[in-house]
Amino acid sequence: MVEVEKQIKEGLTFDDVLLIPQYSEVLPHEVDVSTYLTKKIKLNIPIVSAAMDTVTEARLAIALAREGGIGIIHRNLPIKKQAEEVEKVKKSESGMIINPVVVKPDTKVKEALDIMAKYKISGVPVVNEKNKLVGILTNRDLRFIRTEDYVKPVSEFMTKENLITAREGITLDEAEEIFRKYKIEKLPIVDNQGRIKGLITIKDIVKRRKYPNACKDELGRLRVGAAVGTGEETVDRVSALVEVGVDVIVVDTAHGHSKRVLETVEKIKNLFPDLDVIAGNVATPEGTKALIEAGADAVKVGVGPGSICTTGIVAGVGVPQLTAI
Repeated sequence: MVEVEKQIKEGLTFDDVLLIPQYSEVLPHEVDVSTYLTKKIKLNIPIVSAAMDTVTEARLAIALAREGGIGIIHRNLPIKKQAEEVEKVKKSESGMIINPVVVKPDTKVKEALDIMAKYKISGVPVVNEKNKLVGILTNRDLRFIRTEDYVKPVSEFMTKENLITAREGITLDEAEEIFRKYKIEKLPIVDNQGRIKGLITIKDIVKRRKYPNACKDELGRLRVGAAVGTGEETVDRVSALVEVGVDVIVVDTAHGHSKRVLETVEKIKNLFPDLDVIAGNVATPEGTKALIEAGADAVKVGVGPGSICTTGIVAGVGVPQLTAI
């Protein structure tokens, strides 16, 4: 039986506290607000979006990661759809796209257009059954197609002569010189057998300059997280999210200091030891310690502090946020 301290203590939230201004020699442009979400994930701005279905899907996650934060895709989605939202973020830009979207020579033009629209890309490499590059299809190739052309194979429209490619290991600066020299927008990366290994686009070069503080992984892709619950489908959901490159999983519950949450965190860490896991929500030192001991890489603190949250009002449960932290 846990002994509950009966003495009522003072609890403070952010609105209850002001900081007293003092002398400073620090100029605004000298301030560094970067921090670590986990030991492996660095944020250039300390902002993580809420895993709510009215807040975070791919569009917000992309915008936030470009500015240096990270978005958490909500879990009120079928597994496949949530994985697609994560994949949109991971494929939105990259230093080099490791697994680029490709089509086969016999792919119909309509199907290729649908793929390009789905991933918001302006072109795709065309590969044969051995994954060897045989052409590239861009909006430029499809600019004057007619309705009756939709059922024709992309091999009739793709650029296949004098393809400009590069070998593995090329730097982004070297790639930029090739873009400038040949006036192209996409640079396929191939191995010695001509098999496609990656893709660099001029769009990603431009975005690297436009968003210098973007939160990216070691491959130059924007970082993104995704929320999961504690139900029977959790392992399948996490597996699908890992498959598309999710950077961090958030075990998202209203009461994180509970047996089911602790068991879920342990299970995820055992199955995916290299995957960062954030767990919550808690509002006590005991809850925080329990989640850390279960394997959580970071802990979400806060029960009822949100501007639209009614937990404290309806259930009478919670701790003022400043005191909880």
